[in-house]
Amino acid sequence: MDATIVLMLIEAVLILLAIAISKAIRLISPLHATHPISVDDSGKDVVDDPIPTVSSPSHIIDAPLATKYDVFLNFRGEDTHDNFTSYLYEALCDANIHTFMDHKLHKGDNISPILLETIEESEISLIIFSKDYASSTWCMDELVHIMKCRDKYKRDVIPIFYHVDPSNIRKQEGSFGDGFAKLKQRFKHNEEKVQEWKKALNQSTNLSGWDSKNFRTEPKLIKKIVKDILSKLNSKPSFHLEGLVGISHQIQKIEELLDEARIVGIWGMGGMGKTTLARAVFHKLKAQFNALSFVENVRKQQGIIGFDRLQQECLKELIKDEDINVFDIKSTFVRNRLRRKKILLILDDVDNSIPAEDLTKVYHWFGEGSRIILTSRDMQVLQNAFAFSIYSVPRLDFHDALHLFSLKAFKQNEPFKSYVELSKSVVDYCQGNPFALVKLGSFLQGRGKEEWESSLEKIEETPPNYIIDVLKLSFDGLDRDQKNMFLDIAFFIKEKVDVSLDLIGQLYGSSVDIDVNVLKDRSLTSFDHNGYIEMHNLVRDMGVEIARQQSFSNPKGSVRLRSHRDIYDFFICNKVTESIRCLSLDMSKIKRIPLTINDLRKMHNLIFLKFYWSDGRGPSKLLMGKDMSYLPGELIQGC
Repeated sequence: MDATIVLMLIEAVLILLAIAISKAIRLISPLHATHPISVDDSGKDVVDDPIPTVSSPSHIIDAPLATKYDVFLNFRGEDTHDNFTSYLYEALCDANIHTFMDHKLHKGDNISPILLETIEESEISLIIFSKDYASSTWCMDELVHIMKCRDKYKRDVIPIFYHVDPSNIRKQEGSFGDGFAKLKQRFKHNEEKVQEWKKALNQSTNLSGWDSKNFRTEPKLIKKIVKDILSKLNSKPSFHLEGLVGISHQIQKIEELLDEARIVGIWGMGGMGKTTLARAVFHKLKAQFNALSFVENVRKQQGIIGFDRLQQECLKELIKDEDINVFDIKSTFVRNRLRRKKILLILDDVDNSIPAEDLTKVYHWFGEGSRIILTSRDMQVLQNAFAFSIYSVPRLDFHDALHLFSLKAFKQNEPFKSYVELSKSVVDYCQGNPFALVKLGSFLQGRGKEEWESSLEKIEETPPNYIIDVLKLSFDGLDRDQKNMFLDIAFFIKEKVDVSLDLIGQLYGSSVDIDVNVLKDRSLTSFDHNGYIEMHNLVRDMGVEIARQQSFSNPKGSVRLRSHRDIYDFFICNKVTESIRCLSLDMSKIKRIPLTINDLRKMHNLIFLKFYWSDGRGPSKLLMGKDMSYLPGELIQGC
């Protein structure tokens, strides 16, 4: 065969082979699995790639939302749990270094996912190498994950060589090597895992650390380690803010308020990031104080363990005294111990004025320069707790909201090209609420466009339960009249009615100012620049959904109906028309319901009636007010 022809055949085979390999890669690629294919104007298939088409590493955010711990202790319990590691842990805690130490002596091979997550959430990992360290799969798997977090999240890792030579660890020799040899034998059929352990050992021992043989006593070694950790934490420019969007300027605002006020409140609706903001401030400022306590979720903890126990636990943390009890708080000795400390106390999610007042009263027993921060969704609670300055957490602006949503939905800083408009719709609906943006972004991540469109249509009518549950806490604390007013206003606003104070006065009487203010204080309503009452989209739709559920669970109570399906079901199953309070009838969707003029006139509790044909046939009617006993006959045309 001619040489030229042979070369041509070889070239053709290579081209076909390259095409086959390319298609195979596309089939197994995660990108292909999670990025739907659309069609462009030319009719060609287009994969929905990130922007740009070949994304640079800077587009990908691999950091967790925030660090939860300053230090994670990795150690073999049987070697050091009852001596060196326990003493080091105590010294770190005394220095207000938030440290995670797993106190269990672990058996078995499987490390828990929660422990791996804790490593990811720790700013610094201390690896305490000891004689039998390498015989533990638990220690070795923790070590591997620690080194991965060092590379991925830029975490600090510090080895401590406790009565063991670093070169023996690096080469797996001596008594340390004996333990590793046993481990290798157990995993002789898993060479990949063994090599992963070896790599982690080599990498970690090449890092700058501490060798116990260089110190005459352990207390001196521990003192040096603690000083080094404090130096590293203090030298960081700010609290670890990866994944926290639009929060830096808020931290600065809180700092400015703390310069002037002893007690500062952080106020806002559910999901606005009050706890996240308070924790960020806590981590940034803690080096300036010598006693700290972050009491998370006061509302929930008070319900579980009671206020006295909560107060006692807070006192234990501030004074570092496990034997103290709540009755000791009145003793002169305890007060003097508190006066000698510059304290930072944060009370998170306070929903009751009494515990807030009691906990903040002790401020007068704190040392000079002490500060208290409270977070609450109720303005009145903060005012009753003597908060001298109150920071209202703002909604994220559109740019930051889209950024935060994209981190969750696309694992990058911006949406995929073909998802931009859908993403903007979600962001518009969430109105800068970080909790909703994060939850909806996580829910929609990896889903196709049809699922996105279906989900958007659904959430714009009814928010998901996990969002309702967070927002509903503010509603649950209202009294009966306030709940009714809130549900009515949510219904009105959903029906695009301008709700003024005059209208509220006409519907509920002139003595409703206190109820209106309670709704505002609880972050359920606000006022626009024209003086009309407004609600966040999520709060409004939560109210409409609560009202819908109540209409069917208690048809003899206050009934509010706006969905044509709900209206049809209610009138088919119920004859209790007297309980109807708000009704919005779209007659183009309801062909026939058993409703007569007499039924309408029986609705003695009716304060809102909207009757219309959305397809344009006939006039729309809107009636509002207390006296609706006379209803025009034409309103029942089409029923």
